[in-house]
Amino acid sequence: MKNSLPKKAKAFIISIRPQTTPLGMVSVYVGGLVAGAVYDSINLLLAVISTFFVTAASMTFNDYFDWEIDKINHADRPIPKGIIKPKEMLYFSIAFFAIGITISFFVNLLCLGIAVISILLLIVYEKYSKNIGIVSNMTVAFISAISFTFGGAAVGNPYSSFILSIMTFFVMTGREIIMDIRDTEGDKLIRRSLPIQIGKKKASYVACVFLIITVILTPLPYTLNILNIWYLLAIIPVGIITLIIVILALRDIKNAAITAQLIRVALAIALVAFIIGII
Repeated sequence: MKNSLPKKAKAFIISIRPQTTPLGMVSVYVGGLVAGAVYDSINLLLAVISTFFVTAASMTFNDYFDWEIDKINHADRPIPKGIIKPKEMLYFSIAFFAIGITISFFVNLLCLGIAVISILLLIVYEKYSKNIGIVSNMTVAFISAISFTFGGAAVGNPYSSFILSIMTFFVMTGREIIMDIRDTEGDKLIRRSLPIQIGKKKASYVACVFLIITVILTPLPYTLNILNIWYLLAIIPVGIITLIIVILALRDIKNAAITAQLIRVALAIALVAFIIGII
């Protein structure tokens, strides 16, 4: 029996990860504000909208490529459940990528370039770099981290928010490795992730190194006079949560699922800290 249109629509909404996609949009907005944009900057708002479409497309694009693995790792997703066909997910992704690129064109050429490069990297990641261990983690981290710089680029000042991108790159690399530890059983089918290459325990050590570097970098936005003293106070809980994550990750690799979720919480708090540091 064919799935109804409302059921498919709901499945597509689930596929764009509504719990994760807004983080990228807020990151772009914060990056623009750090770069000196006014709160109602049209270019910045267009960049945020473009980010929504590109991020949503990247999520569904990943579902298209990983649907066989997801039968084991994420059996509740729309394709494994038979609600959406793989080709339907691919067409949805292409449409959203096209909309995102088109909107970025109306911001400026630099944003267009960042959007195109990010999508090309994503395609390379899905088709080739998934089997290159930590390179795949760094690729995803870069695509996520560039959102702050994208916001700065939207208002003609990409360098001011670059330190935020660097911090995000390290924490996201750590998170991606931890997620690979969580998904090892399914990944064994077609991937050569870092945990598969060097073992889960050693991979957790590598992830913790990236997370600790992130904690070390947290004072920089204040010391570089990018954010104010209130940021320094607001970011303290992020450092505490990150250290707890490191302890959990080192204690038992079975904690990978909960540590991945905690990093998402830490990222959300960090965004709030960035906003407080701008005010």
